[in-house]
Order: sequence, then structure tokens, then C-alpha cells
Amino acid sequence: MNSIKKNNCIKLIGVLKTFLVKAVIFLSGIVMYGQEIDILTPTSKLTIDDFAVPKVWWSSEQHANFIFSYEMSSSFFLELQGFYDSFLLADVFKMPITSKLYISDKFYFFSGVEIELERDKMQLNLPPPQLKFKNGFGYDVQRNFMLQFEHDLHFNKSIIGAYGTPSLFSLSGKYKF
Repeated sequence: MNSIKKNNCIKLIGVLKTFLVKAVIFLSGIVMYGQEIDILTPTSKLTIDDFAVPKVWWSSEQHANFIFSYEMSSSFFLELQGFYDSFLLADVFKMPITSKLYISDKFYFFSGVEIELERDKMQLNLPPPQLKFKNGFGYDVQRNFMLQFEHDLHFNKSIIGAYGTPSLFSLSGKYKF
């Protein structure tokens, strides 16, 4: 009686092993061939990025920017940027046009010009449009985080704040989320 139970258990284990092997093969075939085929779409050489902080009830300030980037080659890009800032006393619009040259996967140099225009809200006689030359270098730490060192060379004769500075160095970072 004991040997019959043992033979039945061995047969049952053999049937279960065969069933499991067939089930795994069947299910893996469903998984392999049940997926959609990846269709590769061509990527555009032109990319557009933007960001805005709208007005809130406790402040009349508003901030927005955009970046048009065009890939000339795998390591050379042209960028048109726009920055709009609305403050209590004036509205400021900056528009730099820069070229960016990557010398490695993450490290780049850039150079270009920027014009800064202001719209006076309180008749403060703000300075005329400012022309600046920009250059510097940057590093893309991650896909969504970059650091940049920038030099602005101002061509103006104003004595107002940063406008009175003929040369300005800045270190900035950008985190995209």
C-alpha cells in the first residue's frame, strides 16, 4: 500500500513538473509577443522649454521664461531664450541669443548677446535698453539638473544698480521637475 502511494506521488510530481514547464513556456510566449512593437519616431532638432509662475493674490509679480534650442550638430546648439519678469515698479524682458558647444557629454561652453528691455510702471525714467555680451561654461549634472558659470559684459553708462556694473559674474543652477 505504501509503495502504491509512493508511485502515485512520483507520477503526480512528474505531471506537475510537465504542467509547470508548459505553463511557463506558454506565458512567456504571451509576454514576449503580446507587447506592442516600439515604433521609432524621428526626434526633432528643435526643442522648446518653458516655465511660468503666475500672479498670486498677495503679490503683483509674475515670472516666465522660454527656451528654443536648435541642434546644429550633435555637439553644437543655438538657443533663443526669453525671460519676462513683472515687478511692482517695472516689467523686465530679457532675450539672450547664445550658441552652446558641448566638449563632452555634459560639459559645455556658451557665448552670445542679450538685450534687456524695461517697461516703466511708475514713471521712474528707467535706463534705455541694455546690450550685453554673455559667455561662460556649464555642466549638466543630471538630466534635470545643471550648473552654469556666466560672465555678462554690459555696454552702458547707467549708474542704477546692476546696470552700473560693466562686468557681472554669476553662478546659477537649474532644476527641472
